[in-house]
Formats: sequence, C-alpha cells, structure tokens
Amino acid sequence: MSDEGRRVFKMETVLGLVAGKAGADVSDLLGYLAQRALATEEEAAVSPMAKGWLYSQNPAFMQCGEAEGNYDDWVKKQCGRLGDNVSLQPISAAELAGISVVLDKIAALKATVAEQEDAIAGLEAQVKELTPFKGQAADLEKKLGQSEQKVQGLNGDIANLKKELAPFNGKVAIDEKEIESSVKDIVSRAVKDALKALPVAAGAAAAEGGDAAAGFDAPAEDTSGGVPDTFGFGASGASDDGFGF
Repeated sequence: MSDEGRRVFKMETVLGLVAGKAGADVSDLLGYLAQRALATEEEAAVSPMAKGWLYSQNPAFMQCGEAEGNYDDWVKKQCGRLGDNVSLQPISAAELAGISVVLDKIAALKATVAEQEDAIAGLEAQVKELTPFKGQAADLEKKLGQSEQKVQGLNGDIANLKKELAPFNGKVAIDEKEIESSVKDIVSRAVKDALKALPVAAGAAAAEGGDAAAGFDAPAEDTSGGVPDTFGFGASGASDDGFGF
C-alpha cells in the first residue's frame, strides 16, 4: 500500500475512536479520515464509517473488544499488543461519496440555522431598542381610544340633530321676490281702501287717486293726485313701521 498521503497517529488516539471517546485528538483523527473540518454533529455521522474504514485497513483493531472496566488499563493492554503508533490513510473518495452528501446537507442546515440565529439576534436588538417606547405606545393607544369615543359621541349628536331638523326640511326656504310682491299687494289694497274712505267732495281727486292706486306698479303722468311707487316704504307714520300710515 502506498505511503502517499498517510499520517501517523498515536495508538491511544485511534483506540479512543474505537472506544467512542471524544476529544481534540479524536476530532483531529476524524477530520483527517474525512478530509474536511467537522463540527460535533458531523463527527457523530462520520465516526461509524471511520471505524469501518479503520477495521478494513487494520483488521487487528477488530480484536480489541469493548473497553470494559478501567479505560486506561484497556488502552495500555491494547498498546502492548498493537504498538504505540499507527500509520493511516484517509477514507477513499469512493467510500466518502455517500457520507459527503450527508455532510453537505448538515453544513447547509447549519448555515441556515446560523442565518436564523443572526436574524433572531437582530430582532431581539430591535425589540430592546423599542422597549422604552412601549409605555408611550400604550398612552397613544389610550388617547386614540378616547378620541374614537368622542367621535362616536359627536356622530350620535349629529344624527339626533338631523332627526330634529327632518320635519322642517323644505319649509325654511324664503323667496324674497314672493315677499316683495305680497307686500306691494297689501300696500296697494290699503291705499285703495284709504281713498274709498275720503269724503265725496274730493270727487275728481278721489277718482284720480283710485286710478293711480289701481296702477300702483306703473308711474302716472300726473303724480300730484296719485300714489307714488315708494308710498308707505319710508320711516313715516305714527308707528314708524315703514308703511307710512
């Protein structure tokens, strides 16, 4: 067998692998056999194959048996039988093909876990930064709730006002032209009634006055005996009511 790529290990280190022990020396041995750096969980996956490879290359290790009783005594006994050192070569690529797939998956899962841990650490840092504002947020939520209650109350008041105003809907509108026309009609009738009440001796003047009253909205040629359009709209009269009489 070629010595290329081989490496010499202490027998107690190899016996530690056989006995299922852990430690820096055993981790170094497993990394060499697998030709890659291994984490603790990856060592657990490689260890059974490493033992099989060791037994296939050095059948004498199959006769070591279990490390029962005192471990140090067992190591000393096996070293007396096998020697103090052993030369080993890495596991062949063909043998590693299957376990490499498993190791790659483990590495990918570890990377994902590391990313998640970083993300969680970032979120925890953000939560820590926002913790002082929790009290402020609670106060704002309380004020918001109070404002919402006020708005609801105002909406209720508006709804009640709408109900109260509903009966008056369409009845409050004022037509100024209509009012003006009604006032003129009232004044015109009042003037006619006043002229009718004049003494008969007024004669022609009364007639002229009656004609003028009948034509209240149109100007007369001779206004001396008629009633002008502005009659009754001054501030005259005993009651000062704006109608002049």
